[in-house]
Amino acid sequence: MSPQTRYDVEPLHWHDDTDAPINPAGCATVPLADAEARLAALGQRVAADLHALRHPETDWMKVRHDPHGAVMLDVLIAGAGQGGLAVAGLLMRERVRNILVIDRAEAGREGVWNDFARMPVIRSPKHYPGPDMGIPSLTYEAWHRAVYGDHDWERLNLVPTPLWVRYLNWVREVLAIPVRNRCALLGIEPVPGGLAVRVRDPEADSADPGAEQILYTRRLVLATGHDGTGRWWMPEDIERLPEHLRAHAAQAIDFEHLAGKRVAVLGVGASAGDNSICALEAGAAEVHMFCRRDTHRRQQVYRWCITAGFMRHFNDLDDAWRWRFMHYILNIRMGMPPETWKRVSSFQNFRLHTNADWQSVTAHADGVRIHTRQGNFDADFIIAGTGHDQDLARRPELAGIAAKVMRWSDRYTPPPELRDERLARYPYLGPGFEFVEREPGSAPELARIHDFTFGPTMSFGPSGCSISTLRLSAPMLVAGVTRGLFCEDVELHYADLLAHPNMIP
Repeated sequence: MSPQTRYDVEPLHWHDDTDAPINPAGCATVPLADAEARLAALGQRVAADLHALRHPETDWMKVRHDPHGAVMLDVLIAGAGQGGLAVAGLLMRERVRNILVIDRAEAGREGVWNDFARMPVIRSPKHYPGPDMGIPSLTYEAWHRAVYGDHDWERLNLVPTPLWVRYLNWVREVLAIPVRNRCALLGIEPVPGGLAVRVRDPEADSADPGAEQILYTRRLVLATGHDGTGRWWMPEDIERLPEHLRAHAAQAIDFEHLAGKRVAVLGVGASAGDNSICALEAGAAEVHMFCRRDTHRRQQVYRWCITAGFMRHFNDLDDAWRWRFMHYILNIRMGMPPETWKRVSSFQNFRLHTNADWQSVTAHADGVRIHTRQGNFDADFIIAGTGHDQDLARRPELAGIAAKVMRWSDRYTPPPELRDERLARYPYLGPGFEFVEREPGSAPELARIHDFTFGPTMSFGPSGCSISTLRLSAPMLVAGVTRGLFCEDVELHYADLLAHPNMIP
């Protein structure tokens, strides 16, 4: 059986108890001489596969018009990263083709991998699917084999992050997904039969880069990342510090400025590890990582969730079970991946402080003094690897609807031992990932907004911001979108049925 038709799951060969590099020397570095021709052939194969799987191929969408008489978009997707591309590709395959994807970034710079994700390799096993719609020719494996060859794929352990970005750009190109770059979502208002979405689009008025435009759409998908329904969070006393003394791990950081400095990192998750490595590689004199527990966790608890049963049917559980599961998962936190721990702990000027939760932070003339359970510590700069907080009101583009959206606190009261204000702030979503009204009948337009950020975590499990879950979660969201589009046009579809020609002679 050829490598392309193997059905066994390939093991991850690299382990953190070895001195070998994650990927062998020379792996995934030099494209084949005929890589361009091979990619062109692969693109033709994708087109052939899509054609072979085209059934049902009858167009079914009905044209709707905006308040000015122009054709309204059927779906607008905010975010052209891997989640937005996955949703767009699946919608087009379902013959929902009057769509547009917008992204505030420049073309080719969309998504987390071009932003704060500072790891050199993708942490998911290399065979995990991306926005490939279950089509083998559209997978990363097919792209890698075309560009670097079969032997290189067999040697590869983890996908280098820059190559994953190139692969996503290729998916966008080969599927001809309509993306408008440098276009930022600003606000949402209801209109009859849809939504008026306010955006900033420099292309709309070259004389005014801040020009605003209204896009009318029947459905809106938010694929705006981990903080898409909230904000990156840090403790208040850290946030009050001058910006030259602190940053969140998800913010832009001038690591070169940290050369020769003492850096304190709060948190021991993957992002905290990545930022520690960046500071060390940039020449930081010392990097000290602080953990409130007696050891940093090694559990990759999200990996347990990635089953067809959990991801497809978590939303079918009652609220009590969903809360119980996610209370455990979100409070145990994800441990630092083994390859990240191996890299950061290899630096002689790195130190992990356990049982060292921070009690307060104060600025002084020479930097920052951190008061911990283990005593005081002085640093020149703080990086907070403290994650994000779900709070729709913190997103300017959602401020107009935030008060109308049902949260978990509006729907479910857990037993005292499981109460958690962080979890209570998550949006409570309907079966198609759509927002739900806090007060029935007060904001029916919310059902037109589908959340594919980190916000669905309490309702659907870790579904919107993960390579690991795209194959299962994206089709569920798309089914919710098409369900709404079909059901609101039911009278038109029935009229089509009655007008259908009698094919019996």
